[in-house]
Parts: sequence; C-alpha cells; structure tokens
Amino acid sequence: MTETNFTTDSGNLSEFQVQPLPRGLNVLTILTFIGSALGAIFTFATPWLMKFSLNMMNKASEAGTDLTPKQIADMEASRKVIELTQTNMVPLIVIGAAGIMLCFIGALMMRKLKKDGFWIYIAGQVLPIIGSFALLGMAQFTGVTSYFMFLIPVLFIFLYSMQRKYLVK
Repeated sequence: MTETNFTTDSGNLSEFQVQPLPRGLNVLTILTFIGSALGAIFTFATPWLMKFSLNMMNKASEAGTDLTPKQIADMEASRKVIELTQTNMVPLIVIGAAGIMLCFIGALMMRKLKKDGFWIYIAGQVLPIIGSFALLGMAQFTGVTSYFMFLIPVLFIFLYSMQRKYLVK
C-alpha cells in the first residue's frame, strides 16, 4: 500500500478560508436591509401618505376644534411642505429609490468585506439628502421628526466607518 503525504502551505490555506463576518458589521448590514425594505415601502407609499395627511389637516381645520395659534402655524407649515412634496413627487421617489438601492448594494458588498461597498453605501445615504434639499429646500424642516430623519443616516455612516477596518477586499 502506498502512503501519500499531503503538505499544506499555510499561505495557501488562508486563501481558501472564508473570513467570518464581524458581529458589528453583521448587525449593521442586517439593520440596513430592514431599513431599506421599510424605506422602499414608505418611499413608494409617499403619494398616498401625502394625500392622507392633507385630508387630515383639512378635516382638522374644518372641524372647528379649538386649535392654538402654534398648532395652526405648524399645520400651515406642514401643508406647504406636503404641497411642495406633491409637486416634486416623481423626482423625490426616483431619488429615494436610487438611494435605497445604493444602500442595499453597498451593504451586500460590505457583507462580502469589500471596501467599495462602504462608498456605495455613503452615496446611497447622501443622495436623498442632497436631492431633498435641492427640491424642497429648508421647508422640509418643520418639526423634530424631520431632524431625526437626517440623524439616522449620519449615525449609520459613523457606525459603518468604525467597521471599515474589517473591509479587506
């Protein structure tokens, strides 16, 4: 019987081993996938959400309920943003969809530990911000919620930048 000796070179072995995905990067990409799905739902539901909001404002102002001057001013500011959004609906949906796709693709690439995924992800986060500023201007900042919607992308970009050391391809 012939005995065969197999020797392995440790340099070649590492070529075939798959690096495990770091926990932080795994969690961030899963959250990105969830956020992308929710973002797609809300982006494509924007026309109906705007109509619903406008109808609710009209009913509130017609009902004759006692609204404070601040509530009336907030409602009028929101009405202007809704009307501006309805005017620019198609470009906003296209920009939002492009941003969602870029974030999703970037997260997929980062799961494969590819460096380019980080930059694609950033483009997907920044594109809707720039697009909404170009189309809506500062009118979009009517409440705390609007500021919160810009805080999330900044937070995720920061968290992903902390994981860049694991992106080796």
